[in-house]
Amino acid sequence: MSTPDGNDNTNDGASSNIGLSDVSSSPGGSTQWQQQQPPASGWWKSNIDISIAKSRKVRGGNFVQLSTVDPTTNEPRCRSVVFRGFQPMDSGTQNQQHIAMRMITDLRSEKVKELTTFPDRNTAELLWWFQKSSEQYRIRGNVELVGDDQSELPSEGSKQHRDFLQQARKQQWGNLSDNAREQFYWKDPGSMPYETQNVVPVGGRDEDGKVLPPPKEFLLLLLHPRRVDFLRLTDNYRQIDLLNHDNGEWNLEQVNP
Repeated sequence: MSTPDGNDNTNDGASSNIGLSDVSSSPGGSTQWQQQQPPASGWWKSNIDISIAKSRKVRGGNFVQLSTVDPTTNEPRCRSVVFRGFQPMDSGTQNQQHIAMRMITDLRSEKVKELTTFPDRNTAELLWWFQKSSEQYRIRGNVELVGDDQSELPSEGSKQHRDFLQQARKQQWGNLSDNAREQFYWKDPGSMPYETQNVVPVGGRDEDGKVLPPPKEFLLLLLHPRRVDFLRLTDNYRQIDLLNHDNGEWNLEQVNP
């Protein structure tokens, strides 16, 4: 694809209702969160909501870098993708205890092979730099790929959960720009030699202008965070949030920058 995973340069869902006054810092920048009850989704989520709010008007501020590992050579692979919002993972309610980071990709892309060749190696790391606030997030977690009902991609959970993810996939498809939808009808990305693109449905719409159902090539990519490394350069504050899989709670530790 010529743009990062069907980029329509929008930041749907990446908004925040958390104000800067909701977080207090001690002199020198050491955040006093350890004295408070941690939010269910982790302190990192409160942090990044604020970073997003500060950078909401920065063009391209929703571009992030996603790294995977080539299963054949064990070499790193990195590319820019578009962050498209946080996805609640409790079958549609707004309970924020379990959230994923939402992106999209093409079934034919190399990253899909890198994440599915070995099901126990579906880990990726996302890097997000906020220039406005000089903050960096390195977010590591397992990736879940959501295709159509006939997809052979690994799928876990109950039928209710799978139906919920299918609905989220369809909603994301409808939220894309016309140009972004068209890319999923192009020829295989990375194929050689270059050939003139297929005649595609304009805007991914039918003759009446209605958005077509998402093609099998369109995947919802969900990153489930389990380790978040946060660095703020303005005062050299660094913290690491780790998810405890036994109880589902996040633990925070301030570390040397």
